[in-house]
Amino acid sequence: MKRFVFGVLAAATLFSAGRVSAQEKGVSFSGGADIVSTYLWRGVYEAGVSFQPTLVMTAGNFSATAWGSVDFASTTYKEMDLTLAYTLGPVTLSLADLYWTGAYTDRESVDRNYFRFGSDSPHRVEVGASWVVSEKVPFTLSWYTVLFGAADVNAEGERAYASYFEVAYPFSVKGVDMKAGVGMVPWNAVGTYGIDRDFYVQNVFLNAGKSWNIKGTESMSIGIFTNLVWNPAMEDVNFVGGFSFRM
Repeated sequence: MKRFVFGVLAAATLFSAGRVSAQEKGVSFSGGADIVSTYLWRGVYEAGVSFQPTLVMTAGNFSATAWGSVDFASTTYKEMDLTLAYTLGPVTLSLADLYWTGAYTDRESVDRNYFRFGSDSPHRVEVGASWVVSEKVPFTLSWYTVLFGAADVNAEGERAYASYFEVAYPFSVKGVDMKAGVGMVPWNAVGTYGIDRDFYVQNVFLNAGKSWNIKGTESMSIGIFTNLVWNPAMEDVNFVGGFSFRM
């Protein structure tokens, strides 16, 4: 895990230093930022109004993404995710380092220091795979499993290998991009999702958004989006709104 995190950081430094030459070799960079009224992760409430920047490096089928979130209201929530992904046709494989200082790492056995990689590390390393069934029937099936992380425990305090399975379907209505889906947790992963149960549905969502290109620019755009999210396991519902900027 330590080697993985340092490897990603080193790669990010090299990518930044060699941006001009990299672009000439088919490597591209993009970025952006969102402002959301509420930050939800897989149906679970994490923080209130938040600022969420993104930086992406793409080279062919390979991508490296840095994504973060910080709570406007206080300093109690901060997240930093680094994700490596490879897309081969309809299948995308990913490896992510997830670091956050939210409620589920607020335990004595987990240290919040970013550069701590021992048994009390606040990091979680997660593998994932997603599959787009077909162009005509663009259902996306996704599965994610946490491999490492001190807070990845079940109700007995044992390693949970917290997993999440989602089925989503994108569509459009009169120029508005929509997506509906449902996400499930197959076994107890209370340390990650905060719910002390086995199989349950925790994320039923309907998303809508629209973006517009900024005149006079080649690739910049602004957008607005809304997400209606139900969490049956927690008996919770959230209606999220936000603005996005892409470049």
